[in-house]
Amino acid sequence: MIIEKILKQLTPERIKKEVEAVQKTNLPPEIQQLLREYKKVSQSDRKEYVWKWLYRTANIVILPTIEKKYRKSLANIKFLIFFFTGLLDDIADKNKLQNKKLLKELLKVPFNATSIQFGHLNQKEKTYIKFALKVFKKIGNTFKKYPRYKEFEEILAYDITQLLNTIKYSYLVNRNLYLINKTEYWLYMPHNMTVMINITIDLMCSPKFNIRHLGKLRELCWEIQKIMRIANWLGTWEREIYDSDFTSQVFGYAIDEGIITSDDFQKKDKSNIISKIKSADIEKSLLKEWEKIYWKIDRMNLQKSIIKSSKKISEMLLIYHLSSGTTRDL
Repeated sequence: MIIEKILKQLTPERIKKEVEAVQKTNLPPEIQQLLREYKKVSQSDRKEYVWKWLYRTANIVILPTIEKKYRKSLANIKFLIFFFTGLLDDIADKNKLQNKKLLKELLKVPFNATSIQFGHLNQKEKTYIKFALKVFKKIGNTFKKYPRYKEFEEILAYDITQLLNTIKYSYLVNRNLYLINKTEYWLYMPHNMTVMINITIDLMCSPKFNIRHLGKLRELCWEIQKIMRIANWLGTWEREIYDSDFTSQVFGYAIDEGIITSDDFQKKDKSNIISKIKSADIEKSLLKEWEKIYWKIDRMNLQKSIIKSSKKISEMLLIYHLSSGTTRDL
């Protein structure tokens, strides 16, 4: 089993090596500047490690079909998409920062910026919105320089809309915990991994990609989004529970199997929920799902280089998440 093989690699030495590799990651100057601005406008406690981790990830989630001269640009733009998603997540997921009024305006940034209503926002909220607009403008300006931008423009807009819908759903779940269920978590939450967006951008820089294979490729991307989402859920759920963020499928499975109820989340002592979930081997259930999806990817009818790359990315990201997730705020 591939899962057993991966878990055997996660020795204390390997985990230390992975964490050190993230710490040594050098962020481009323009990204460092954005992060300095982010610290001024945000009340989030996200640390630099998070952004280095995401930049490292942005450099591996990439199609082998791209023209090599775009590789650095693609890594930077994918990081900015992660970063923009983080700006929205902070307001949708983090209990102390949840802000319905601000989130409503933030969700307009990509496609309805002219309809943003600044009048009912305070100065801090206005500054936050303006920063989000600046970030997304950088993203949009970069998209438009890619050779196949026009060809994939509408698809990209659709994929970004799915991300916005997921952000909205995350907010609703954390405001009403009785919404939690396995089915909707699988439907909505994987979009937060932005794989569909990232691969659509890659196609803009893939002059030799045959458009006839687009449907199959997107089917593959959906499975990669799910497999990445599982890795993220496994690496972060235990920490997120203390932020009152219950958007992990770990909780969906636990409720579905009767291990806990939504009412349990209202209790101050979260350690009891953690021990119940661990005793029930919920994590093992998700790892089994991860393995099932991995072999589904292996059987897909696409060129061998894409399948090989997809499997490698899936393995690496599981290692990345499990190495960093227990101690870091991802």
